[in-house]
Amino acid sequence: MNTSSLVSIICTVFNQEDYVVEALESVKNQDYQNYELIILENGSEDDSAKLIKKWVAENGTLPIKVIHQKTPLPYCQMFNKGLAISQGKYIMDLSGDDLILPGHLTKSVARLAENPDSGFCFSDVELFKAGQKAEAFYQRDQSGILTQRVKEGDIYIEIVKGNPILSVSLIFDGEKLKGIGGYDESLVYEDFDVLVRLSRKFPAVFSNHIGVKKRLHSDSFSYQQYQPKVSKMLPSTLRVCQKIFELNLTKEENQALLSRAMFEAKHALWSANFEVAQGFLNLAKELGNTGFKYNLFKLWAKSKVNLSGIYTFLKRQH
Repeated sequence: MNTSSLVSIICTVFNQEDYVVEALESVKNQDYQNYELIILENGSEDDSAKLIKKWVAENGTLPIKVIHQKTPLPYCQMFNKGLAISQGKYIMDLSGDDLILPGHLTKSVARLAENPDSGFCFSDVELFKAGQKAEAFYQRDQSGILTQRVKEGDIYIEIVKGNPILSVSLIFDGEKLKGIGGYDESLVYEDFDVLVRLSRKFPAVFSNHIGVKKRLHSDSFSYQQYQPKVSKMLPSTLRVCQKIFELNLTKEENQALLSRAMFEAKHALWSANFEVAQGFLNLAKELGNTGFKYNLFKLWAKSKVNLSGIYTFLKRQH
């Protein structure tokens, strides 16, 4: 069993001067040595590019490739530039503000080598925010033992219905990722769509370790998902849900999509993204939902009652 295959770590950086050096150091500190680091500097307006240049010069013996983009590209398009020059059997997408924990590559690659039919390996993630106690994504007891069941294998329905995986932990099978065309460049963000397309074709494998520290801060892309009135991400979520409708084969899968569509419609309404909310409701209708909640949401979308101020306040309290 070959557990030392080349891993391509594709690190995309945009205006992350406060975090990028720590992210790059986390790569250097891995015990897994057979990797290449592809740094994509996506036209940052801060000092990210200078810091990357300095760090690369100080670590000239490491296998590093750097692409400096003068004008920022959409995230999916930028990542695919790195994917195109990657040579690894396995691929990791690392944000310039997250940290890979020691052992993550070793343990994830070992699981993939044991399960060569899998499209990707995922693990647990530590969520941390300045001034707050860090927490694992999955439930663990005080000694760190996993206390919840984490499904692996065929997880297509689970991905369609909710968010059972944090994508920052993913180690992809490179051939399979390239085989589906990488990230969809028509979308604003990547993880929901790529998980759907890979899990439709391939099983997933879980490794019971905390592999990545994900930094939570107001400038991170994930915080923009339900941005009041002008969310850039919700239209992409709607497009992925429409694609899922075309991929689905069973009533159970359609029920999972219906749950997702109604969930997204609710948050689109609360955040006053009324046009995209109507899109989710149209999809829900196609899936056969004409119940009380659907009609209530339909009335809300038509009346455009703006409760986004309350929604924003409640999110901040949480």
